Amino acid sequence: MKCEEFQERFANLFDDQADPGEKQQLLEHLGSCGECSIAYLDYLSIAGSLAPAMGRTSRQARMEAILASAAVEPGMRHISPASRGPWSGRLRIAASFAVFITVAAVVVLLATFRNPAIAGNILAQSIRAIRSLKTVSMVFTVRTAPGENFESIDPASGYTDVRVWKTFGPNPKWRFEKPGRTIIMDGESQFMLNKPGGYVLKGTPKAGFTGWMKLFLEPDRILESELSYAKDHPASCKIREVGNDLELSVMASASGKFSNPWVLNSSIPEANTLRVYHFDKQTHLLTALAVTIKSGAEEVCVLRLASIVADQLLPDSLFVFTNKGMRPLLTLDDWDKATASGFKNISAEEAAKKFFRACEQNDWNTAERFSPLFTIPGGIPMKILRKRFGGIRILSLGNSFCSGMYAGIFVPYLVQSASGDTLSGNLALRNDNSFHTWSVDGGY
Repeated sequence: MKCEEFQERFANLFDDQADPGEKQQLLEHLGSCGECSIAYLDYLSIAGSLAPAMGRTSRQARMEAILASAAVEPGMRHISPASRGPWSGRLRIAASFAVFITVAAVVVLLATFRNPAIAGNILAQSIRAIRSLKTVSMVFTVRTAPGENFESIDPASGYTDVRVWKTFGPNPKWRFEKPGRTIIMDGESQFMLNKPGGYVLKGTPKAGFTGWMKLFLEPDRILESELSYAKDHPASCKIREVGNDLELSVMASASGKFSNPWVLNSSIPEANTLRVYHFDKQTHLLTALAVTIKSGAEEVCVLRLASIVADQLLPDSLFVFTNKGMRPLLTLDDWDKATASGFKNISAEEAAKKFFRACEQNDWNTAERFSPLFTIPGGIPMKILRKRFGGIRILSLGNSFCSGMYAGIFVPYLVQSASGDTLSGNLALRNDNSFHTWSVDGGY
């Protein structure tokens, strides 16, 4: 079947009187054509917003149902995720005749208002009420190391629970939590707590502490977000209906530069992933999710939605940062200023050599200049650095390289410890602070 023919007969998918054989042909085309799949999803997005109006025969009754829905208080809904297999398809065609009729009804009713702007606001408010959430809490199981960033994954690790809570409204608040790391957004600021007794980093509500996982802070917009991603990135996106669900599959290529694959599969954006979502067909709320990556010759599930509960009462204390234990508190500006004493106007290789040379000579005053974490209370104790690299002998330092989305540079190293052991790795360095000084960011 050609796309033009599919577009002409598209509305028959929703006609109970249509020939079953024709429906099967339409579905087969939908499963094999990416462009038609995107358009179909666009249709469902519109139809889902107008869902309370779709089942009525009278145009006036349909609009009354839409407007009345704004006053309905959503009840508590528990959504049980299910494990389902991947599928295929991607959509982008004109809206169907059924949607046209519904939208036409809206236009007719709006024309009866003296002030079209007011009418439009009423309609917008009612549609928002249909899709509104008061609160949501989610639990994900993720292959990740405790204390790492929330988007970080490790295919060789066991599963760790990542919990998310959010309240919606004019002043939304949320909380991310995993062993060794917590982020609290109290409505005005984000606070990232690193390990028990560690430092606290304070940022604005838009600080990127959650990385890719920020997608789940708007669970009623995930479908649109992933579609937008698929349009702007090398990805294939497929959709199909499964019972009362929409099943969305996104095959996304790893983002970043991978002439050197060092950070490949270290985070979800930096991995070749198959992300399979299930959404409630009417509300578009997430009901299930599984993220699979290719690691060597194996496919590994690295993230799965374990549970999601909407509109339950969440205690205010979840979203309040209290500095128990008087942890060191730094703003992003404080962190930036702490890099001022670093080294600049040298290459990454020269910076790596200066760092390891300081360790070789037990010159810890120089080594401290390479990271605020070496000097702030609650950071990385210098005794750890001294134990690992104190009195080393530099064997070789390689050429620097970039990998993935990392904003810095990696320098390969091979050193011999004071006890005679050989240590190797890639030292992570970055100089994207306002002073353009080099900071050691990991790899040691």
